Amino acid sequence: RWQATRRRASFLEQQTLEAGTRLLEEAMNASQQGSPTKFTYESDKKNRQSYVSQQAVEAGDDPNAVDDEGLPLVYSVERIATFWDSKPEQLAERWSRFLRISTPFVTRFFFSLVNNRLWEDEADLAKQAVDNLTELGPTFIKLGQVLSIRPDVLPAVTMRELSRLQDSIDTFSTEEARSIVEFELKRPIAEVFSSFGETPIAAASLAQVYRAIVRETGQEVAVKVQRPGSLSTVSKDLYVLRRLADVTQPLIRRFTNDETDYIALTETFAEGLYTELDFRNEALNALKMQKLMKERAAPEVADRLVIPSPLLELTTRRVMVSEWVNGVRLSTLPQAEIRDLIAIGQEVFLTQLLELGFFHGDPHPGNLLKITEGPDTGKLCLLDFGLVAQVPEFDRDIIVASVVHLGTQNWDGLIDDFVSLGFLAKDTDRGSLIPILQRVLGPYLRGGGAQSFKGANFQALTQDLLKVNLEVRFSIPPYVSLLARSVATLEGVALQGDPGYQLVSQAYPFVVRKLLKNENRQSFSALRELLYDPVTRRLRPQRLSTMLQASLGVIADSGKQAGFIDFDTAPEDGAPLSEVVSFLLSAKAANLRPLLNAELCYGLDLGLRRAGRRLRTSVREFLQPRIPFFGIRLPAPPLLPLIVPLESSGGSASSGVKLMQVEAVLDAIFPPLTPSDDVDLDTLSEAARGAFFGDDHAGDAPEFSPFSVQTLLSILPALGLQMGGSGAAGGAAADVAKALRESLTVPNLRSALVDEVLLAVAQELLRTWRARLAVA
Repeated sequence: RWQATRRRASFLEQQTLEAGTRLLEEAMNASQQGSPTKFTYESDKKNRQSYVSQQAVEAGDDPNAVDDEGLPLVYSVERIATFWDSKPEQLAERWSRFLRISTPFVTRFFFSLVNNRLWEDEADLAKQAVDNLTELGPTFIKLGQVLSIRPDVLPAVTMRELSRLQDSIDTFSTEEARSIVEFELKRPIAEVFSSFGETPIAAASLAQVYRAIVRETGQEVAVKVQRPGSLSTVSKDLYVLRRLADVTQPLIRRFTNDETDYIALTETFAEGLYTELDFRNEALNALKMQKLMKERAAPEVADRLVIPSPLLELTTRRVMVSEWVNGVRLSTLPQAEIRDLIAIGQEVFLTQLLELGFFHGDPHPGNLLKITEGPDTGKLCLLDFGLVAQVPEFDRDIIVASVVHLGTQNWDGLIDDFVSLGFLAKDTDRGSLIPILQRVLGPYLRGGGAQSFKGANFQALTQDLLKVNLEVRFSIPPYVSLLARSVATLEGVALQGDPGYQLVSQAYPFVVRKLLKNENRQSFSALRELLYDPVTRRLRPQRLSTMLQASLGVIADSGKQAGFIDFDTAPEDGAPLSEVVSFLLSAKAANLRPLLNAELCYGLDLGLRRAGRRLRTSVREFLQPRIPFFGIRLPAPPLLPLIVPLESSGGSASSGVKLMQVEAVLDAIFPPLTPSDDVDLDTLSEAARGAFFGDDHAGDAPEFSPFSVQTLLSILPALGLQMGGSGAAGGAAADVAKALRESLTVPNLRSALVDEVLLAVAQELLRTWRARLAVA
């Protein structure tokens, strides 16, 4: 182990020496007057699409505007580089400061690594790193805040130390803040506000917030004021970070299998941070999110969410005024309250990500509040929309499909998803990758040893996914870094309220509703894969039951699930029949109804075949009674044959008739059930019990009466006497649908099934029975 550590240290020292040499060259080049920046490497073309919401530009703001110094107001690495190329002294000073502060830490880190003391010195190293980030200023503080919620990047001790950056931010003076407000609003502060706080009520790396009252309206507001010189400092630091990425990416790709586009990740972070400096853009993000959530979120979610409204007339690029909300951080609440509100937060996030494609990219714990006063008391408040990301609809559908493929252990499908999302190259060696995915991800899934992973969560899954990165070429698309931040933060808060919280299983109801509602090929294909057994090609009843219950928000307790992703464990107490049926008949289940109609037709046919065989026996008993005491059957009286019309090849018109005996007709329409058919019928009955009634109501499952004479007598005329024209065919289907409804033994189910559903099923049954008669 010691030799391996030394070899690893030697390898790292080699990289560090090479990177250090390059960085010194960069610092020297920065001091050369007029030397234009030439980045050696660029991000991969596929990753150059921006995912950061630019609502201000969309609203008409000039994307090429500059501030008083000449710095661009909208992120552009080329324009920022051009600006700082003209100020080599300031740039060289920043490089020198960066190297002066970071070099002692890097030296100590490698000393600990080489001497096998890394774990012993971890806490001290983490503290020194936080001190360095704080000293380097807002950009690096923001970077530290991002890393503080990334367990996939840093160990727990370091993350805890970095969390100090969330709270302990030094403030700037109120005099400076008032001066900025007056400059931005172009009016004396007393003219705008009748009251303005003497001290800030909150401070962050880029701004601090004051409590105030608008003089004209008397409305209590929060006034967010940007730190002086933020744009200049941040732009300079982002320039330095971009040059760092230019140095480190080729080294990483040379010595590892990591195909991550770190230049694109750096530019995504840079664009997001730069955009956060435009408070007008933040206000427009908040207004758009308000509108979208009200229009498209579930009412029970939208009604419990508050997004404070900004006052656009008092908002500029460096000052933002919004309505005041009294609240406390979600993370500080008792566990029961956290559990209650995190369920809303989860639905809000999933709606933003999978439904809207417009999601909050920085939901750190300070941005999630419980409102404690006023008419919205008890609701969840979401703050700070400075960084909002956008995800294309195609990618959103692939994300949903990947959850299904992971849960069903469809490794080929999962690899296809990873390729589509940009995680893997198209020429990835699937033969070598599938065993790796099975080994790393299998333990989280039902049947994969997941019982030993009761404490598994998204953070643990993320860490194990990174192990794949050590063995195959893997890439992390830029927007995924924003997504990972949001998920990790949400789950981190949720785990404080429920140590057994599992994000993916709790998100299953939303994923199900998304699958059922989306009328596109991708969703329909994923739905079929989820519901149908790939071997038997028959419906999985238990999974259907779980899915229908999940669609109504009812899932099994996490302690009883057989894995991190478990599509089969049904809840003990299911939703009532009326809710299930109402959901099935709503637009929310558009994708599911064609599948269920086919299964309902198949199940009814099996049930009628079983009843038909019993009826055939009853007819025989009636026509051929036994002689008492002797047990001998009397001869059957002669019966007139039935005239059976034959369909043409098109199936729409009669092409002749043939004569068939009644028993032959019954044998053709209702062939005996095979052992496999019997199993299917019993299985579908179980599905009906679970889906509609729950396991405690086994006796309430819908079935046919043992001798459905009326049903079968209605079918024979429909097939024989009413097959002639199109109108008769429609009437035949209506007669069969009516007979089917009356034969159902459960009154509330009989009344719940609408005519359209039974008519569609009856038409399909008639087609099936006619086809059997044609070949009899």
